[in-house]
Amino acid sequence: MTTRVAIVGLGMIGGSLGLAFAGHFPQVEVAGYDRDPEVLENALDMGCVHRTGTLEEIVPPANFIFLCTPISSIPAIAKDVAALCRPGSIMTDVGSTKQMVAEAFERISGSGVIGVGGHPMAGSERQGITGADRYLFENAVYVLTPGKSASKEVIDKLVTLIKLTGAHVLIMDAEVHDRLVASVSHLPHLAASALVAVLNNQDDALALAAGGFRDTTRIAGGDPALWSEILNSNRRLLAQQVGQYIEQLTVLKEFLEEGRSRELEEFLAVSRRIREMLPAKRKGLVSCGPDIICLVPDRPGIIGSLGGWLGEKNINIADIEILRVREGDGGTIRIAVGVEDDGDVAVETLRAHGVKAWIR
Repeated sequence: MTTRVAIVGLGMIGGSLGLAFAGHFPQVEVAGYDRDPEVLENALDMGCVHRTGTLEEIVPPANFIFLCTPISSIPAIAKDVAALCRPGSIMTDVGSTKQMVAEAFERISGSGVIGVGGHPMAGSERQGITGADRYLFENAVYVLTPGKSASKEVIDKLVTLIKLTGAHVLIMDAEVHDRLVASVSHLPHLAASALVAVLNNQDDALALAAGGFRDTTRIAGGDPALWSEILNSNRRLLAQQVGQYIEQLTVLKEFLEEGRSRELEEFLAVSRRIREMLPAKRKGLVSCGPDIICLVPDRPGIIGSLGGWLGEKNINIADIEILRVREGDGGTIRIAVGVEDDGDVAVETLRAHGVKAWIR
């Protein structure tokens, strides 16, 4: 039996969901709607959807409806879409905050459609349909915040569908979700933006900015309109987190002004210990093996060769990243292997092919 999915809003997230689901045709059939005709054309060309149409055309046949529109528009769109849904269909969203969505879904609960809040914890600085990636959600956390109207059977059906994207589903309360993302997602964005703002009109300082500054401020490169909407949607809880952050900065300021070097060192040591508790060797909920650092020559096909050599030893690459490149000479590549025990074998294999490699 074919599962029919309707995606409303074909931006980067909606397009990525479409690509992930469409890859399971004929098990899953994907229809899409967007206000921009050019986006619809791109979505078809890229294979994000099997067909496009108006809301009146794509919603009634759907078993699942994904609202992938700006979060402020979700309450109104949910109401309009609910009027088109057949009884028993499941509606979800991809917004970054969930309490407002939970309230909107509660208001439509009498229409026969069941609403379940959703938040895929994955993204990209690239916006729009051309930023879509079939594997965007692979091994990422996908949070669901079901309300009172969602039965276990409904939740299980949605979880089964979402798992087709490669994501790992986490169920939690909407308010708990918003409090947690205020700390680990929304506050870091504000902190990165503030750090960049400190260097406004300081061209000399920007010229010296290296990897550490770029890594710390990467998320400040996100779409300002999108992020302003996200941050405002969680402003109450986020303002509390900003207040706590200011308190910590004030403590550091006092340490520096008063020359309290020992306390400064202790502060940094505690922060380092806390950071070491982060799941540095995994993406989302899935653990990875060790990171392999290797120095490779700059020649066509070298990355493919690395994969081939490791593949011959049945070693899976969980993640790969080009760290540094000197054109015409070589570069540094980071490879995360899938299993802890594969680390030493990977290093030995790469060295046997003349590649300098070690476990980081």
